[in-house]
Amino acid sequence: MRDESSAPDERFSTVNVAITGATGFIGAALVRALSARGDRVRALGRSPDRLNVPEGVDVARFDPNGPSDPSPFEGMDAVVHLAGETVAGRWTREKKRAIRESRVRGTRAVVDSIGACKNKPRVLVCASAVGYYGNRRDEPLLESSAPGDDFLAQVCVEWEREAQRAQTLGMRTVCLRQGIVFGPNGGALREMLPPFRAFAGGPYGNGSQWIPWIHLDDDVALCLFALDNPIHGPVNAVSPDITTSTRLARAIGAALHRPAFAYAPAIALYAILGEFASTLLASQLVLADAALRAGFAFEHELLETALVDVLAAGSDVHEPVHTFEDTVTVKAPLERVFAFFADASNLARITPPGLDFRMRTATPVEMQRGAVIEYTLKVRGVRMRWKSLITDWRPLESFVDYQVRGPYELWRHEHIFEERPGGVAVRDRVAYSLPFAPVGELALPLVRADVGKIFDFRRASVARVFAA
Repeated sequence: MRDESSAPDERFSTVNVAITGATGFIGAALVRALSARGDRVRALGRSPDRLNVPEGVDVARFDPNGPSDPSPFEGMDAVVHLAGETVAGRWTREKKRAIRESRVRGTRAVVDSIGACKNKPRVLVCASAVGYYGNRRDEPLLESSAPGDDFLAQVCVEWEREAQRAQTLGMRTVCLRQGIVFGPNGGALREMLPPFRAFAGGPYGNGSQWIPWIHLDDDVALCLFALDNPIHGPVNAVSPDITTSTRLARAIGAALHRPAFAYAPAIALYAILGEFASTLLASQLVLADAALRAGFAFEHELLETALVDVLAAGSDVHEPVHTFEDTVTVKAPLERVFAFFADASNLARITPPGLDFRMRTATPVEMQRGAVIEYTLKVRGVRMRWKSLITDWRPLESFVDYQVRGPYELWRHEHIFEERPGGVAVRDRVAYSLPFAPVGELALPLVRADVGKIFDFRRASVARVFAA
């Protein structure tokens, strides 16, 4: 286990980790991962004799509703607190009380019990949720963003406040604000799949809301990363790939070879689920800022690929995503090349005149993760508004922008800069998908031709700029 002063690649050969919620969807996967790398795991629960854990995993009793009990945590190096009442289901008064108490009082019991230890753990990783942010539409949400004001946001604020008390005990504390976790045989997908399998799946509401998500493998890997590395505070446990409810439904349908047109109207969701429907309809454009800054590498970044891995691994499923890649080599210093592409005011210079590019965002734009750029252009003669979001920003290396609003269902544009003898190679990698599939796919030949022409012009324009 690393502490704040440890080198980034340093960790003990064996770590003792206590886990609450060890038999849950995420907890069970984390137990397997810790055991596989040689750590000693202690699973905690009210009835340890009933815990179904792998061979070699220790079990101990811990009751969050009882008095403080240091014994389950004594001598542990780290604690991962995952236990809590599921938020899924109709929110009755009793359900809401269970959600709040299991998280707030349960976390308080964990920290109080740790505080009574003679040999305290050094790290606490506590689950939290993107529900912290509430419904925020298109607002980019980083860990520093303010909380929302609805029920779940208030619970998350209190939940994290109880976890952060561990810092007063000298513990490095991390709160993982988790999005929807996609993995096989459980989690949110188990509840989402039946309508799709019955040919009745589709987006929630109007489908435009942003849905933060993460693959189970990456969620577990991020938890291990939080245990091993000197990070602290809130960490958004979400994929860098941002997606709307419409795109999510289409990706599930593609993985299952099912249509995804049956929208679930908001009024019907509220009638069936009550207040819980507000969480399904909330729009949360959450960015993985802290994880990326700390150097965490996601294995499953693109939604469509991740869902095929979960639902149809090894199959010949066609992912509804198209790609384009182009490279131009520029004879100029890396600093100058990167500065040119990082200046939003240069977009007009490398866009074909026929698109009639018009910037709407005041320049200069402070380029960083979370920066938003708005402009208009003409697509086949029709003027459209386009809103781009910088989701990853690595000076002198790369940056990624996503279409937040515009003509595409997905437009992910990665810019990569590589120094080579005599210049810099600028690579553009674009992943895109068209709306209204499969009807929208009829326009694919025209779109491919347009994208090719845009990048032909871009390549020639960049060459002229740096030649001059």
